[in-house]
Amino acid sequence: MKFATIRGRNDKGNLRDLAFKWAKELHVDFLPRQAEGSLQDVLKEYNLDCLLIATQNGPQIYTEEGILRFHPGMAVLRLENLRKGQKDNFAVACGLEPGNRFLDCTLGFASDSAIASYLVGSAGKVVGLEASPPLWYLVKQGLKTYQCENPLLTDALRRITTVNSKAEDYLAALPADSFDVVYFDPMFQHPIQASSNMVPLRPVAYHKQLDKTMLAAALRVAPKVVVKEHTVKVLADLGLTEIVGGKYSHVKFGVLRR
Repeated sequence: MKFATIRGRNDKGNLRDLAFKWAKELHVDFLPRQAEGSLQDVLKEYNLDCLLIATQNGPQIYTEEGILRFHPGMAVLRLENLRKGQKDNFAVACGLEPGNRFLDCTLGFASDSAIASYLVGSAGKVVGLEASPPLWYLVKQGLKTYQCENPLLTDALRRITTVNSKAEDYLAALPADSFDVVYFDPMFQHPIQASSNMVPLRPVAYHKQLDKTMLAAALRVAPKVVVKEHTVKVLADLGLTEIVGGKYSHVKFGVLRR
C-alpha cells in the first residue's frame, strides 16, 4: 500500500510538524499542502492509495472513496445494552471473563475489541492486529485520545494494545496458549457493507482471505477461535459448526474449540 502524510488546511501552526513526525514514524513521504488543488489531485499526482492527514481533530485518512475518522461505532450502544443485561452475540460467542486474554486479528476500528476490553476488564489483556499501516495509525491514535460519554468505554479503549502486523505473521511468532480467545472479522471480503461511512475503508483494508491454515495457527495460540461472518455456509466451509446468532441476525459467529 502506498500512502503519505499531509497537513490539513486549517493549520494553526502545528499540523505541518505533526504530519512530518508521522511520516518519519511510518517511513513514508511527507507532502507539502498546496494552496490550490484537491486531495484527489494529490492522490493522482503521487499515485497513492490514501493520505494520512494531520488535522486539529486528530488524524484522518483520505481515499478516493472519502474521509475516515476514528469512531468506536456500535460499541457505544452495545456497551449500554450489555449493562442493561441485553444479549450481545459477540460476547456470547467469545465467553470472555475478567482477566482473560483476547487477540483480535482484524482490528479495524476496534468496535469489537472495545467490547472485549470492557468484558475482560483491567486485569485482562486485549491486543488488536491491523495489517494496514495508515488504518493502524489512525486507530492507534484514536484509542489514545477519543473521549466517549460513557467513561467505562473510554477506559476500555485505552486498554487496547495495537500492533501493525499481518495476522499470519503475528500468530506464527507467538508461543502456544498466549491467549484465551482469538477473533477474526474477515467481512471486508464481501462487497455488502451496509454502512456507507465504511466505504472509504475499502481502499486501505487488508483483504487476505481467512482459511483453515490460519484457523489452525490461531487454535495453537488459544483454545477458542471465533469468526464473524454473514452466512452459516461460509463458516461451515471453514469447519466451524458451532454457531452463535439467531435466524434473523445479519451476522453470525462461528466458534472453533481445541
